[in-house]
Amino acid sequence: MSTRRVHILSDGFRAPNARALLYPLIMHRRALAEAGISVRAFDRTDSKLAECDVLLVDSKHFHGPVRGQLAFVQDTLAEFGSSGVALAWYDSTDSAGWLVGGVLPLVRRYFKSQLLRDRDAYLRPMYARRAYADFYHRHDGVSDDQPDDAPQVDDPALLARIRLGWNSGMADYSRFGPARMALYGRLPISCLLGRPRAARAANAPRRVPLSCRMGIAYARNSVAHQRRLIRDRLAQQIRSDKLGRGGYFDELKSSRAVLSPFGLGEITLKDFEVFLTGGLLVKPDMLHLETWPDVYRDGETMRAFRWDLDDLEDVLAQIEDDPLSASAIAARGQEEYLRLVSGPEAGHHFATRFADMVEDILRPDVQSQEKAAI
Repeated sequence: MSTRRVHILSDGFRAPNARALLYPLIMHRRALAEAGISVRAFDRTDSKLAECDVLLVDSKHFHGPVRGQLAFVQDTLAEFGSSGVALAWYDSTDSAGWLVGGVLPLVRRYFKSQLLRDRDAYLRPMYARRAYADFYHRHDGVSDDQPDDAPQVDDPALLARIRLGWNSGMADYSRFGPARMALYGRLPISCLLGRPRAARAANAPRRVPLSCRMGIAYARNSVAHQRRLIRDRLAQQIRSDKLGRGGYFDELKSSRAVLSPFGLGEITLKDFEVFLTGGLLVKPDMLHLETWPDVYRDGETMRAFRWDLDDLEDVLAQIEDDPLSASAIAARGQEEYLRLVSGPEAGHHFATRFADMVEDILRPDVQSQEKAAI
């Protein structure tokens, strides 16, 4: 079996989403090698960058808003493409609704950590480039100082280049995980990285009925609106001000349920902290998007509520009234997350997925279908 050489141009371990992109490639390098994949990461352009079969460019390599420097990004990608390498883009931004349409004509594949199920939505105006911000703009009349709702893709045929990658859950969000990853960014010694483990079993005794620590300081009102609604709705029941990481983790490990609203994107790092600490994850409905690992299955691995919050109190009451069911769902969520991130077969699952992505990039037919998620 010939080895596929894959080079990745990224921001290194500086940004959390860039860490999540690179983390599984480092942790599962042995499984990748067994699958015939050789991966090398670059944090800057290099004469050897295009000496590979596939060049995957992380959007986080271009600091700041990509749209603000789109012409530069396009020129850079065109130069990479002129070398003859199979070129792909990895959009590691937070929201499923965000897409840089100007990149699509220049790459064979456009990977994203989470995607809208309705791909045609990228052809239509979407307020703040987020499905939920668009909902609150239309439903509650929330507006931003600088509206942004231009269609993101001009040519429907280019939608066929969009593919699902892996989400930000593929890293270490344990108590000291972020600190170890930040240190690895300065001192790249593999032993600094480890596979995340459960900080507490889901069925352990828990004294806090509900936790909802969160920030609400977002530049866009349409993005902050959901969190403000939840804070105001539950102000008499819980505190939502943020804690230091130690106190925050202590509270998570003591909580039976944890509310994790949308932020800059639908998926937040708190989701994975909740799975590790064993509480029941409670989020706004996620059925509008696709992601992998898919640990957002209402009634199976988490609990969901409507974006208008009409059923929020009912969902929370059900959790309070049936603690055994809530604990069972939390246990399945924890088990499923750990299975795909750090379980015995996690490397095989990831390497198989990544190998399929590589072959898809190398395949000239842009109509080819992505293999089903594990």
